[in-house]
Amino acid sequence: MRRIAVVLVLMVMAAALPVVRGVAKDAPAGSAAGPSVRADFDDDGFVDLAVGTPSEDVGATVNAGAVTVLYGSAAGLSAAGSQQLTQDTAGVPDAVEGDDHFGHLLATGDFDNDGRTDLAVAVLFEDVGAIVDAGAVTVLYGSAAGLTGAGSQQFTQDTPGIVGAAETDDGFGEALAAGDFNNNGVDDLAVGSPSEDVGAAVNGGSVNVLYGSAAGLSATGNQQFTEDTPGVAGVTEGDDHLGHLLASGDFNNDNRTDLAVAGLFEDVGTILDAGAVTVLYGSASGLTATGSQQLTQDTPGVPGSAEAEDAFGEALAAGDFNGNGVDDLGVGVPSEDVGAAPNGGAVNVLPGAAGGLTGSGSQQFTEDTPGVTGSTEGDDHFGHLLASGDFNNDGRADLAVAVLFEDVGAILDAGAVTVLYGTASGLSGTGSQQLTQDTPGVPGSAEAEDAFSHALAAGDFDNNGFPDLAVGAPSEDVGAAMDAGAVNVLPGTAGGLTGGGSQQFTQDTPGVPDTVEADDMWGEALTPAW
Repeated sequence: MRRIAVVLVLMVMAAALPVVRGVAKDAPAGSAAGPSVRADFDDDGFVDLAVGTPSEDVGATVNAGAVTVLYGSAAGLSAAGSQQLTQDTAGVPDAVEGDDHFGHLLATGDFDNDGRTDLAVAVLFEDVGAIVDAGAVTVLYGSAAGLTGAGSQQFTQDTPGIVGAAETDDGFGEALAAGDFNNNGVDDLAVGSPSEDVGAAVNGGSVNVLYGSAAGLSATGNQQFTEDTPGVAGVTEGDDHLGHLLASGDFNNDNRTDLAVAGLFEDVGTILDAGAVTVLYGSASGLTATGSQQLTQDTPGVPGSAEAEDAFGEALAAGDFNGNGVDDLGVGVPSEDVGAAPNGGAVNVLPGAAGGLTGSGSQQFTEDTPGVTGSTEGDDHFGHLLASGDFNNDGRADLAVAVLFEDVGAILDAGAVTVLYGTASGLSGTGSQQLTQDTPGVPGSAEAEDAFSHALAAGDFDNNGFPDLAVGAPSEDVGAAMDAGAVNVLPGTAGGLTGGGSQQFTQDTPGVPDTVEADDMWGEALTPAW
């Protein structure tokens, strides 16, 4: 099994780590009932799950990448009728090439407003003509039969109408988030390019926004934001990596989706690479720089303090944790030192309000917070990844927190998920849980460096009113196939997430397309929606 290192370097230079995030659309943005985009590709009322496998070989083409779709049912996720889509699937633009990494990241939204969810797929290392590793995004549309290659699209920074230009190692598609930024009833797509050069600032980073229409996503009216865009808080500097991560939510409760943008290596004053989150607010004409914010651990009211290489913004997740009708933002700080424990990790929570996100009343959680299950150890990386869902169906969003390198007993770096539950006063350590592959009822067993929690996605897969949690373990060995990968599904109940009735899927599960192979790392990315 292979340890997936948390490396705070340009992600297009290494095997990229997906981050699961996003909002959904069966409930209004800002509603305690859920985010604004539901991953129901065939519109049958059951949430479906897309699994990205960017290291999948397609025929003899190494690391071309693939996406597997498992469909929801009354019994939960099912392998029956599951699909595998690649760039060789009929109708999908382009063709498979070595090291394209199709499926590096996924985002869901109804981009053509037909009632069926569509899927945006990052092709992180796609060459654009002779431009190596510029990056692309492929959009697959939903149908009565599920996702289909028919009518699919590919966008790059050389697509006519897209602001910017494809350049080597831009990382276009490194981050994705869907939301209805102009509140016209059709979902839009934000695309991060954290390695975009901005003027002379190498790797300053940018975000492009594609707007939805009855015909699907379009380059018409496309926008690009950097820290040099008039009105955007902050100033572009080399290696800021703005757009490394994105999350959408209605943080000011105006019924338009807003966008949180991580600048992972943003300097805070003289503190190098502390990290920051920039917020762009929705308007009738789409996202706008007007009224934007930049928040750090030095923002008044935010617990903790900016320190070098904290990675504030390494993970983001929006949810209405106190049930007041306004989305809040969870921010992962996995490289936060906790006492004497280097890289123990933390999560900050920024409350939403009529004026937008605020440091006032914000919270910080670590594994040493009273009530939180577990205890902080060096290099746990609590907060490496976040996903929100109302797992106990009490009308308040809860937060699943990846502890990627958590030891399980004597088993090093097996990985765990900690769940913090929402209350009227926000998230609480009281009643928290920690789940691993050694939790009773969870299939599989904790093994060293499994990377359990490397990907997270909440979804009500059996449509019983309780969102469940899908957990990727891409370094899971399947038989003799090392690092073949697996996905566990933990059911939601009135008492919260449980191992009872949980499922495990691999590419050897009957009905799942393809077969397990070493180093596939199936489950490296999961769709973010509930």
